[in-house]
Amino acid sequence: MKLTKTVRMFFLAILIVALSPVLNLAAGNGDFLNLNAGAASSWEGTAMVSTTPGRVKGFADSFKTWSWKAIPYARPPVGDLRWKAPQAPDSWSETRQETEFCSMCPQFSTTETGTIIAGSEDCLCLNIWRPQSAEINLPVYFWIHGGSNVQGSADPYIGATMASRSNMVIVTINYRLGPLGWFTHPALRDGENALNSSGNYATMDMIKALEWVRDNIAAFGGNPQNVTIAGQSAGGINVLTLMISPVAKDLFHRVISQSGGLEPASQKDGDDYANTVIEALLVRDGTPEKSARSAREGMSFAEIRTYLRSKTMEEFFTAISGMKRNPAVFNDGAVIDKDGANAFDDPAKYHQVPVIIGSTSEEGKLFMYLGGLHKYLGNGLYQWIGKSVTQIGRQNGLDKIAQKMSAHESQPGVYCYIFEYGQYNRNGYNAWPTDSGPTDKMSWAIALGSFHALDVPFNFGLIGSFPLFADATDYLFREDNRQGQLALSDAMIAYTAQFARTGNPNGAGLPEWTKWPAGKRSREPKFMLFDANDTKAILKMATDVE
Repeated sequence: MKLTKTVRMFFLAILIVALSPVLNLAAGNGDFLNLNAGAASSWEGTAMVSTTPGRVKGFADSFKTWSWKAIPYARPPVGDLRWKAPQAPDSWSETRQETEFCSMCPQFSTTETGTIIAGSEDCLCLNIWRPQSAEINLPVYFWIHGGSNVQGSADPYIGATMASRSNMVIVTINYRLGPLGWFTHPALRDGENALNSSGNYATMDMIKALEWVRDNIAAFGGNPQNVTIAGQSAGGINVLTLMISPVAKDLFHRVISQSGGLEPASQKDGDDYANTVIEALLVRDGTPEKSARSAREGMSFAEIRTYLRSKTMEEFFTAISGMKRNPAVFNDGAVIDKDGANAFDDPAKYHQVPVIIGSTSEEGKLFMYLGGLHKYLGNGLYQWIGKSVTQIGRQNGLDKIAQKMSAHESQPGVYCYIFEYGQYNRNGYNAWPTDSGPTDKMSWAIALGSFHALDVPFNFGLIGSFPLFADATDYLFREDNRQGQLALSDAMIAYTAQFARTGNPNGAGLPEWTKWPAGKRSREPKFMLFDANDTKAILKMATDVE
């Protein structure tokens, strides 16, 4: 299987994150919560919708759905708005009629000719799909994309199939990435209110988008009192982050975290990184490298703020090219609880809503393959490392958080899954080819298995058409096992839709999915295992990965 450089770099970024180990509003921060003066309409069953900023027109999409693309939920965070809480979007008088997605947020992108700076800061938009029906008060599924919080966009996650099969309103969003999304420094905190000084600007983008949903989604037939936030990899991290954000209170009612975890960075880590960025910018502007630190230390906070915000996107990204990845998600104590993941130890410190947490059974294999280990390791050692690394990452992410939440009697259901489809030699069945592979000695079944993000196209109903897996289609999404894949996808969408409606994934015709047991040493079943063979889905509860 040949993967393009762009796809390889995307997967490397999202995998690294996946396996790595009450607010008092200050005066002056009201812009974060303010709405424009317009009013949202009620759902009228047509593609023309009135939102608070202005009218938008959607278009007929696949599977008898409507879709609306590139709706701004916040103003472009440029100039003095860079590294500040997002502001309500400007209103518009003409009807917006967008058939294409908006720009991705600024990021490095690797192409066949090298690494480029892609995207625009005018990127804070969302997209909506819903069935072409007159129904109102539909559950809302709010998707946060992955990409290590430095790459990606909402574009690949087409919501038409899921909206049609689940009878839900699907919302996908862009949010600020990398050091434009998470960036903290004393100069940016000096004299600022709690929101503008938090450093968690991308997290606030997500909250701003949720506020937009609260105030406008009824116009699209969605129920603002039944919102499920979901995300995979970095998106899975971000939904757990929102659970411990005081600012996100009452904006969502269910949570689905896929291949995520939670380990916020410290403010000191952020300050140290920001200082290296300032020095890199100074060097780019002609300051001798050996003098950059003293030059930075000689600048006042006001000078640093002005200097940082004066840089164009291209100047900023050129300066940080080759630097280590920026810290993301700061436990600032305002947007994010200062206790980080330990906030789940105290029911008063996080939003207690029904939760689904999941993982694939061989997440680590994609790291190994993209890192070239398949060229040097034997099949047995490669398989053992892939399983072991995955298990360690899962125990430190999924298991630990599920255990913390389930220990509280007040916590609604916590449901966990392991996606095993594609796992090597699962019950003697291999979804991937065993007669071809990246080397003469290793098959695709061993090299990739049930890799990180493989559950996403099943959950979205994008079997054979998920853009990020385009190069794998001939190998994984084959015609001879398509029937089993579609059956598994249908089951996963059914569980998701039932969970979004009721907070419990169980429904008619589905095998029972039991909650994570409260006892720390309980041997009761913990995980729903998602699998399939050539013709049917295989669903059952288990105490661990098989």
